[in-house]
Amino acid sequence: MYLRNAWYVAGWNDEFKSGALTARKLLGEDLVFYRRSDGTLTALKDRCCHRAAPLSKGEQEGDAVRCMYHGLLFDCQGRCIEVPSQERVSDKMRVRAYPVEIHDNLAWIWMGEPSAARADEIQQLHWADKEGWSVEEGRYMHYASGAQLITDNLLDFSHLGFVHGKSIGTRRQGSIRPETEFSEETVQVRFTTLSSGAPSFARELGDLPNIVDRFNYYVWHIRGNLFVQDSVIAPVGEGYESNTPRTIKLHTFIAVTPETEHTSHYFWATAHNNFQTRVADLTGKLTAQVENAFDEDRRIIEAQQKVIIGSPDAPMIPIAADATLLKVRRMLDAMLANEQLSNIAVHVAQ
Repeated sequence: MYLRNAWYVAGWNDEFKSGALTARKLLGEDLVFYRRSDGTLTALKDRCCHRAAPLSKGEQEGDAVRCMYHGLLFDCQGRCIEVPSQERVSDKMRVRAYPVEIHDNLAWIWMGEPSAARADEIQQLHWADKEGWSVEEGRYMHYASGAQLITDNLLDFSHLGFVHGKSIGTRRQGSIRPETEFSEETVQVRFTTLSSGAPSFARELGDLPNIVDRFNYYVWHIRGNLFVQDSVIAPVGEGYESNTPRTIKLHTFIAVTPETEHTSHYFWATAHNNFQTRVADLTGKLTAQVENAFDEDRRIIEAQQKVIIGSPDAPMIPIAADATLLKVRRMLDAMLANEQLSNIAVHVAQ
């Protein structure tokens, strides 16, 4: 079951090429994306209402898509506007169209009740044009895992010293308890490690001392599965606001969009301040380090998913470090229940 009244990332804007039909499965639904003549991105259900052939196997004609099984033509609102050899087209001949918006070089899609979609609720990402920073966007990973296990991982810092012990984490981080603050649909986490060994990537790319202070502050948006994190690695005593040239500051954005029950899309971007370094192509090397850390997560989470599929009824016994992720799971369950009630009310009113 998915929370549908939310803006999810469908992809990076430049993935969807003019003149091409792009098939993608989101929240268990097959969709087809294409650009109209003015560049506007359209999303339709990838299933002809006649004989269930995928529209993504069809052809674009102007701002419409023709099913290449029996030739039905659908406009960008999903209405069938032509049936070959038939003069009249029934109003029932249509496929669902989905609201799509482009913000911060991302294509966002609303999979729920269309009347509830409000573009001003899309999260704004300040990393996209931050002066004095370098940005690497357009990144993507495919997960053979459900979105909930990925969410659990992102809400759990206790794994840093073990999954990432040779990259971005240290063993000491496994014993530190984060500070958390919950609102109606978000959780803010502050994870501080003082007088700790610098992680290997910082030693390789930066000019920091061996002992540093680390600050990881992030917000998890439950509606839409969005993770926004600010990280600072600074000389001891300089604090989160340090502006020393040696201080490393990172901003990371992650959007986890369910594909199926056991697979997910993982869109991400990272940005960094122009900290002091002696290496060439800093942005490329730093992005590779971040990608390596994300791949470390993916390997353990996909292995976890396989075990769960093999023994779905076996319990998972919680520990203290699970408090945040368990509360977020309960918050999501409450949001799902409220959405179901709202949908019932809408259909009854109709």
